[in-house]
Amino acid sequence: MSNFNKIILVGNITKDLELRYTPSNVAVMTFTIAVNTVVGKDADGNSKTEVLFVDIVTFGKQAETIAQYCKKGSPLLIEGRLRLRTWEDQNGNKHSKHEVVLSSFQFIGANGKKDSVDAEIAPIDDEDVPFWFKFNLLFFLGGVYRE
Repeated sequence: MSNFNKIILVGNITKDLELRYTPSNVAVMTFTIAVNTVVGKDADGNSKTEVLFVDIVTFGKQAETIAQYCKKGSPLLIEGRLRLRTWEDQNGNKHSKHEVVLSSFQFIGANGKKDSVDAEIAPIDDEDVPFWFKFNLLFFLGGVYRE
């Protein structure tokens, strides 16, 4: 039987980040992102949003990079795997929680400024698009070209 464990989330960091180091000088950081999902509409027709708080753990250069460039409220796309962490406290009580172990990430915005993904695209005048491009695009999409 095949197994697959991959998580991709986009959310905002919920609090200022704290970078720590292990005794062997490996960077470690645990943080939480809030992921908003629209789940329908209320009686007035307004969107209802469900917020999911997800704990993320990252190590090494990734932890250092995120700590350097992100802060509370920063949007971040994360990719990783889900794991269940279990531990026993000083009183002998057993605890467990799910967390995402980060494998890669992507910055979505830079300090509140629009990045290239959100940048406004200038309209293109139809006269600037060559005929052959329009024809090939429509052919590829299965359309019919009409001048």
